[in-house]
Amino acid sequence: MTRLTFSIQYYLRAIGANSVATGIHSVLFPWLVIGVVGASASELGLAQMAILLPNTIFLLFGGVISDRVHRGAWLSLLYMLYIMPLSMLWWFYTFNTLTLQLLIVSGVMFGFLNAFVQPARESLLVFTPSHLIQQSVAKSIVVKFIAQGVGFGLAGLLGYIELSVLLGIQIFMFGLSSFLISRAHRVNKDLSRQTLISKPSWKDLLNALTLFVNNKSFLHLLFLVFATGLLPFGVYLVGMPVLVQQVYDGGAMLLSALQLLFTCGVISANIAVARRATNFVNPGKLMVITFLWRGTLFVFAALSPPFWILFSIVFLWGLSTGLSMVVGRTILHNNIAESHRARALSIYQISLVGGTPLGAWLCGVLINNLGISTTFTLISLTTIIIAITMSLFSPLWKLGTTNS
Repeated sequence: MTRLTFSIQYYLRAIGANSVATGIHSVLFPWLVIGVVGASASELGLAQMAILLPNTIFLLFGGVISDRVHRGAWLSLLYMLYIMPLSMLWWFYTFNTLTLQLLIVSGVMFGFLNAFVQPARESLLVFTPSHLIQQSVAKSIVVKFIAQGVGFGLAGLLGYIELSVLLGIQIFMFGLSSFLISRAHRVNKDLSRQTLISKPSWKDLLNALTLFVNNKSFLHLLFLVFATGLLPFGVYLVGMPVLVQQVYDGGAMLLSALQLLFTCGVISANIAVARRATNFVNPGKLMVITFLWRGTLFVFAALSPPFWILFSIVFLWGLSTGLSMVVGRTILHNNIAESHRARALSIYQISLVGGTPLGAWLCGVLINNLGISTTFTLISLTTIIIAITMSLFSPLWKLGTTNS
């Protein structure tokens, strides 16, 4: 075999198995922090920051490595390594010694692995034809969020299902992901004799940054993505769990229900995109509009509305998030050369996760000092002001579709 083989079917199955595991963890981790350990909103922000900060620091480095290795073999190894922090959580919970400090350590381990997994996983889509990129990205996001929804549902049964069982399901799913991704992108005989990783240089990292510095539209895209991590995602990671506990007196089941509704919104947006025969004509304008959309929704969430309105808000929030996810990645896939795409996607992701840990911490601090309603209102108004400013002055607003 002289060519690398790629199977989109196995790729999507691997995404699905991995996303079930991460979906469970997305509910369990914050609930262990505030529901089991009994931490405050600011401590929850710190714990979420522990996952996100290593991701921010090492993500670009992970992207450079992904451009230089066999991605299927590399991802297969990384998925297996997730078993370590999960086993640690299982051990300390079983022996009733789980503390906030131990949760933070496990979060750091997860974040470190995420930094290498995300660019390798995303960059595998370079093996699909360029005219199918938008549809392929949308399909992968649909599979990811459907599977995450399954994970949310399983985690919501905490109390009916033992935590040790849920951790066991996560471990199994990561092992299955490892097998499936190795089948999605197989090692050919010629490459099997080569060293798996070649050392990236600082020049590689700087070259990746110049892709954005030299293009104002791309630079403003990074700013918008950073603001998304700082504002909406801070609310999602810290504001939503605190809202469930303090305002609605709910538990893990209500939190998982809200995350499931958010996921349904993301899925709906990506199904709609996947059914489109052509790319969006003005993807930059669409990115700004979806950002404004989310900011407007936070105004209503700040009023602590009845459940049926809250559920509608969370679904529409997911819808706008799902649309921005596929549009942002499509802009990069269609405008960045294949040889630099993993690094470009890493920088894009760094912009998101660079703002997210700060946003999680900031949201927790604001809630502790101002209350949850005032915090949501403040974040909403800031989001709206940024969106209006970008629509008036940013070249991103006029960015059109270009196929590379």
